[in-house]
Amino acid sequence: MLKGKYAAILALAVLLFVYALLSAHTNNPDKEPAFVAGVIDGDTVKLSTGEKVRLIGINAPERGEAYYEKAKERLQKLIGGKEVVLERDSEDKDQYGRLLRYVYLNGRNINAEMVREGLAIAYSVKPNTRHSEEIRKAEAYAIRKGLGLWKLSRNACGHCIKIERFHWNAKGNDCKNLNDEYVVFKNECKHDCNISGWKVRDNSSRNEFVFPEVTLPGGSEATLYSGCGLNSRTKLYWCNKGHKCNAVWDNEGDTLYFRDSNGALVLYYSYEK
Repeated sequence: MLKGKYAAILALAVLLFVYALLSAHTNNPDKEPAFVAGVIDGDTVKLSTGEKVRLIGINAPERGEAYYEKAKERLQKLIGGKEVVLERDSEDKDQYGRLLRYVYLNGRNINAEMVREGLAIAYSVKPNTRHSEEIRKAEAYAIRKGLGLWKLSRNACGHCIKIERFHWNAKGNDCKNLNDEYVVFKNECKHDCNISGWKVRDNSSRNEFVFPEVTLPGGSEATLYSGCGLNSRTKLYWCNKGHKCNAVWDNEGDTLYFRDSNGALVLYYSYEK
C-alpha cells in the first residue's frame, strides 16, 4: 500500500515538473513554439507559417564557400521537420524581414551548437547579445579542437603568412578614406609563397577579398588596402563597393579571417575598441 502511495506521489511530482517546464516556455513572452518546415542554409530556416528565421549571434558559410553544405546539412539534421522553441532578443526582425531568434530543441541552444561544431562563427550584433557569452564559449571550444571552419591549413605556406600591421581605423571618415584602412601581410618563411586564390573576409562575411595571382617572396610584405588602386606585388586593393559605407573593418571590433584556396584557415585576428 505504501509503495503504491509513494509511486503516485512520484508520478505527480514528475507531472508537476513537466508542467513547470512547459509553463516556462508558454508564459515567457520572449519564447514561442514553432515547427521548422525547411532549412535554407546554416543560419536560416523556414517555419511552417512561411516565415523565415535568422539564427541570432552566429554566421554560417554562404553558398559556394567551404563548409556551406555541411552546415546546411547539419542544421537540417538537428531541427529540420521538428518542433522547436524560438526565443527573441531585443529586435524582432532584421532588415530583410526575417525573424531574429535563438532556436532551442529539448532545451539545447542550436545557435550555440552550430558554433560549437565549427559550422558557424560567433557573430554578435548589438543589441541582440543575450546569449553572446554562451556562443563565444562554444566558439572557443571549436577553435581549441580545430573543428570545421577552424581546421588549420595544411598548405606549405599555411604557417608562413602573418599579419605584420593592421590599421583598421582610418583617419577621419572611414567611409571616405578607404586607403588608410589596410592590412600588411608578411611571409615569415624563407621560401616563396603563392597565395593566389586565398581569401580575406571580415566577421560580417559581407566583405571578401580574393587574392589575384600573387607570390610573396620569403621575408617580403604585401599591403591590402580597402579602397581602389592599381595592384602591384607589394600593394593590393580591395576596392570594396556596393554598401552605404564601403569601409571593411569595424572600428568597434571585428575579426579578420584568412583562408587558403581550399577554404582552410591560415590565420584569424580579432580586435575590440
